[in-house]
Amino acid sequence: MAITAGDSLWDLAVGTPAAGPLSGHEGPVRVIAFSPDGRRIASGGADATVRLWDPVAASRTGRPLTGRTGPVRCVASSPDGQLVASAGDDATVRFWSPAAGRPLGEPLTGHDGPVTGVSFAPKGGLLSTAGTDRTVRLWPTPSV
Repeated sequence: MAITAGDSLWDLAVGTPAAGPLSGHEGPVRVIAFSPDGRRIASGGADATVRLWDPVAASRTGRPLTGRTGPVRCVASSPDGQLVASAGDDATVRFWSPAAGRPLGEPLTGHDGPVTGVSFAPKGGLLSTAGTDRTVRLWPTPSV
């Protein structure tokens, strides 16, 4: 079994790094999340980018996902793996197509401060977000 710790993939059976490190962010990595099938990792950083990784090959996939104007605080993959959501200090929520490596639609606005959490509904269709404005919001997810 392997897990991520810091910026490396670790093999728990022998207690050594299994792959990595996965590097490329131009500042601290703030958040990381596996896709439901385990075939992709999304990371968000202080450099305002989301990056996608192949944990088996220990390599980055595609170009950095750009367009945010502040550090990324949270990322999540949809249950079917077709979407990645990110949010952060710019008080917006963005949806991304990992397959196409591009944003889907315009940024969602509504929070009055940094967005600190994103979570997809178990069957998809909705995304919940939490912010420093002390609110939880629900958003419909785009079609891919």
